[in-house]
Amino acid sequence: MANHYQTGVRVVLNDDDRLAADGPQRGEDAQSPDAADTDKLARAVSLVGARLGNLSVNIADTSGTVGDVAADIAKEAQAFHDLTGSLHEIASTSGQAASVAREAANSANSVRDGLTDTTGSIEKALEGAIRDIKDMAESSNEVFGEFDAVVDQLREVYGFSESIQGIATETQMLAINAGIMAAHAGDAGRGFSVVAESVRQLANQTEQVSRDIITRLRDLSASVQVLQKQNRSNAEKAAAAVDRSATIDADLRKFHVFGENVAAMTADISGICEPVERANMICGSVLEKVTDLDRMAQDNAAKLADTTTKFEHLVSFSEDMILLVEESGIETADTPIIRACIAEAAKTARIFEDAVNAGRISMSALFDERYRPIPGSNPQQVLTDFTQFTDAVMPPIQEAFLGVDPRVVFCAAIDRNGYLPTHNRKYSSPQSDDPVWNAANCRNRRIFSDRTGLAAGRNTKTFLLQTYRRDMGGGKFQLMKDLSSPIMVKGRHWGGLRVGFSTD
Repeated sequence: MANHYQTGVRVVLNDDDRLAADGPQRGEDAQSPDAADTDKLARAVSLVGARLGNLSVNIADTSGTVGDVAADIAKEAQAFHDLTGSLHEIASTSGQAASVAREAANSANSVRDGLTDTTGSIEKALEGAIRDIKDMAESSNEVFGEFDAVVDQLREVYGFSESIQGIATETQMLAINAGIMAAHAGDAGRGFSVVAESVRQLANQTEQVSRDIITRLRDLSASVQVLQKQNRSNAEKAAAAVDRSATIDADLRKFHVFGENVAAMTADISGICEPVERANMICGSVLEKVTDLDRMAQDNAAKLADTTTKFEHLVSFSEDMILLVEESGIETADTPIIRACIAEAAKTARIFEDAVNAGRISMSALFDERYRPIPGSNPQQVLTDFTQFTDAVMPPIQEAFLGVDPRVVFCAAIDRNGYLPTHNRKYSSPQSDDPVWNAANCRNRRIFSDRTGLAAGRNTKTFLLQTYRRDMGGGKFQLMKDLSSPIMVKGRHWGGLRVGFSTD
């Protein structure tokens, strides 16, 4: 795309132009003063019209270029604005990161200190618990030994009790025998009988006491056995606890390592804080500069947009001047095309009205504005209720118009919104997978809502002659003149017949 700017345009007449404007020179056939002046004026107006046409083309070309540059700068300004917004977010995030880093460092220090204190407390508690476990294990072993001694003593007492019971039984037998012998002795043995009875009673009491002792010893022995069993279990648990204490001690050493890692992490976090703070300061400085540049970019984009608007006014002014020349009745190179366009627009209007009168299409269908997208088309193509109708009636008019003048590039009817349902055959190819090729070769069923397209579709003057750059897709443009004449159907403005022809 050519990026050039035209700050001013002036028409310069060469010698041949001056001769054409000044009329016949001396020695040529003399004409009446009025006829000579009229002829001179006509040639001058025709020359001005031609120069205005060239000027209009140059202005349109420059306007299009400025518009492209303005659009590019507007995109760049928007991208710069978006970049500024992103930098704002980055700066904000950087500030948050610095704050988070500081908080993380403080938290890490607190965790480190707390972990150190906690580790010390746990160490003391675990050391005391391990000592208690070992003491309990030793105590259980001692108690277990004492219980064994008690059991042995109980067994010894039990043996003595059984011996006493045996002696008591023998004593009873002796007392009984003594009593029998005393009875046989008569009065002489009466005293001996009393002694024998006493001995027997003592033996009975001894036997009873011995039995009670044995019964109690049995109960006590059973209780001691239960306690001994429970004590054995406690001793085993104490031994297992002692073994586990070694594992606890190993875990505690791991806890020490973890504490050392936390301390190292705390040092790393503290080291991160400084570069994060520095990066935050740099982000703030860059953001200030970028914000200033963004403001400048927005101002430049606004100024260029204003320049584009001024060029558009200049284009409109040149088009109005061309219209005045054409309406003056003076013949120009474009006059034959203009006459043909006006005539074919009127012919198109009659064909539309005749179709409505014949019932081939209704007014509501003819003026349908419900543009229905064709799926998968790129650029987007659409259909309306009148698309099929224009496909049937417009090709004869549009194809014939291509022969009006060698400069004519296309001829097509468009509605009020710039919708072009039926194009010339050479621009109505089926779409391919290449959108750039489609843009140049598949121009039917598309809405051209640019300035030139809308102006052509909404113009109600006898004709409108514009200059514009025709977008052929892929960044390619074709500099052209655009001629349009309104199509009126039963007093309603349907659109216009649009003719594009080259500037050469």
